Amino acid sequence: MSVESFLGGLGGLGGLGGLGGLGGLGGLGGLGGLGGLGGLGGLGGLGGLGLMNSGPVAEALIYSRDGIAGTWAPLPSPVIAQHALDDPNNLQRWEPWVRASIVDFELLSNLHFFPDTTVAGKMKLKHLDVATPSFQDLVTMTRPTDAIFESQMSFVNSYADLRADRAAEIMTQLGGAVAFMTSIAFLSPSRTPFTYELIAAAVRLANFTEMRFKHALAARRPHEYSPQIQPMILTPGHSSFPSGHATETFITAVVLLKLLSAAAAAAAAAATPFILPYADLKWGAQFMRLASRVAINRTIAGVHFPVDTAAGALLGLTLGEYFVHRCKNDAAYEAYAFDGTKFPDGTTAVTLPPGDGDFYWLEFYDVATAKQVIPTAAGTAATAYVTLLGGTQPLAVSATQTILGWLWGKALAEWT
Repeated sequence: MSVESFLGGLGGLGGLGGLGGLGGLGGLGGLGGLGGLGGLGGLGGLGGLGLMNSGPVAEALIYSRDGIAGTWAPLPSPVIAQHALDDPNNLQRWEPWVRASIVDFELLSNLHFFPDTTVAGKMKLKHLDVATPSFQDLVTMTRPTDAIFESQMSFVNSYADLRADRAAEIMTQLGGAVAFMTSIAFLSPSRTPFTYELIAAAVRLANFTEMRFKHALAARRPHEYSPQIQPMILTPGHSSFPSGHATETFITAVVLLKLLSAAAAAAAAAATPFILPYADLKWGAQFMRLASRVAINRTIAGVHFPVDTAAGALLGLTLGEYFVHRCKNDAAYEAYAFDGTKFPDGTTAVTLPPGDGDFYWLEFYDVATAKQVIPTAAGTAATAYVTLLGGTQPLAVSATQTILGWLWGKALAEWT
């Protein structure tokens, strides 16, 4: 997945003194992933502002000012007042790429990454609770053993039979899956621009997080185990575990599910209640099925193991819930751990689905309750590869509107 199609499309990030020249942002593997965010009704350059910085236009503007400005006039009294300090409502005044930078700071400044010094191959992402202050669990991941990766090669080989059937999807989804999400929800860059910005913020959070885990856990790709895998696409130049496509599509799915559900709830609670279709479970089911299909397509393509997808799904769902809680100014979130060393390898007593070592999204999310669940395949707590870390984790609640809350509110209004 490519970042430059999104970052470059934010109508200004390329001009931030060199971001476009970092020579590697395109390899962040996912920000562009929303496949059409460059067209966010203004993110791509406001349809002509790029021409305003051309040499001929600059020269024409010089002559125009000389011809019409006239003699300098004193400033009016009183002088115009400044905008309110640190007011989230000021976000409306800024360009989308500026809002994106501000939102990213709000999200990422509370996140910290730690290696586990007692368990090899275990890495932790924690949330900084500024009220305490203290670090709290958010996501912990442990890299699978070599034996588990090797046992998964049969899945990668078998899935290759579906390449001809899925080729169009796989190639289209190289840059992400928002085009597919728009076929489920009524998303449009001109109709729902703030929803696009909200999804983009979630995907950037997913990307930064997944890449840090990928770097730390440094897992080999399937075709490094066997020359017979022969992926149908260029293998991305980063670690296999966890899957970035899985992380980003599942975070998108859960954010859209929560947003549309909130819109339906707001409509039902209005002074004059009205019915929106989004409360129907079918919407959430379709979002999750699509996320699963996109993620599994990466195994079909030959660049991921099922365990990569399972870890990415857990990461995306957990970050999605965390993201929504931050946006809604909630008081708590749930933290989860994924232990790849306990992932089913198909050689234990449980060899049938969902304990055969493949990925099944229903093991991770319950659409009826709109909540994450613990996979049942492992059977016992001692062998569970997904665990809840210490129940709910507290979040500092703001007495005033937050930057993330402002963006959530704008996106929510597009659906009510």
